[in-house]
Amino acid sequence: MPQTPEELNARYGAPGRIVFREGPGGHPIAVLAAPNGYCEISVYGGHVLSYRAKGYLDALWLSPTAEYADGKAIRGGIPVCWPWFGSAPEGFPPGVQTHGFARRTLWRVTGSSYAAADCELTLELDDGDATHPAWPYRYQLTMTVTVGDSLRVDLQTRNLDRVPFTYSEALHAYLRVADATAVTLIGPAEKPLTFTDADPYDVIHPTEHGLAVIRDPIMERNLNVIGEDASAFIVWQPPLENGIGDIPPGGSKKFLCVEPANPHQQGLTPITLAPGRAHTLTLRIQPTELK
Repeated sequence: MPQTPEELNARYGAPGRIVFREGPGGHPIAVLAAPNGYCEISVYGGHVLSYRAKGYLDALWLSPTAEYADGKAIRGGIPVCWPWFGSAPEGFPPGVQTHGFARRTLWRVTGSSYAAADCELTLELDDGDATHPAWPYRYQLTMTVTVGDSLRVDLQTRNLDRVPFTYSEALHAYLRVADATAVTLIGPAEKPLTFTDADPYDVIHPTEHGLAVIRDPIMERNLNVIGEDASAFIVWQPPLENGIGDIPPGGSKKFLCVEPANPHQQGLTPITLAPGRAHTLTLRIQPTELK
């Protein structure tokens, strides 16, 4: 049975620090409040919707026309792309959902904690919750979201099957900017990246150091994006003026996607897990003063 906000507050809540409420579409949302940060997480999709560090505007963009219906992916925040990023790899049946099924599935809250400086929430998804004809394996996904001086998202995949499986993944962060044509992205490419109205951008950048910085002179901040155990940063900036589905016209000027990932495209090697083994992909976001 789906968990209700009342049940979640009784078992995992902490007044003033970890609170659950009903969100759009009727699914629970967790609100985590720490002295230096605040975030909201939808149990549907295991989806971080908002992160605000003390003294800064929200670091994440969420579409004002996002859909929260079952079977739909929420536009904005940090969608979980799993067990594949983008189109499914060769060998999967044609027509399977882009970016996998984890972002369109109701997860379960399995833990929470808080200390003086931070709050933490744990969610899980396994083959008892969601199966797919294209994914016949037994698995367990565990997402741990920690908010304190920064936002940290850990996505662990564990193979519960008797045979190895291979998957790709991304934490598809929509990072809020004042104007995408005014920012500079440092780190994923050899040279700083800038963006224009005329040229959409969708590139996989292999990475070894796992650090990207969005310099936003209008918001007067840097957004530091750190990926751990990621083979690439995926940078996506759709056409800036025209709307796309649930991105309203002009909406894509307000975000830049910088995604730590382990993709299967461009000759990069996805993750293969032997039975019983696990791998964790980590995303950290921290705004700092622009200097």
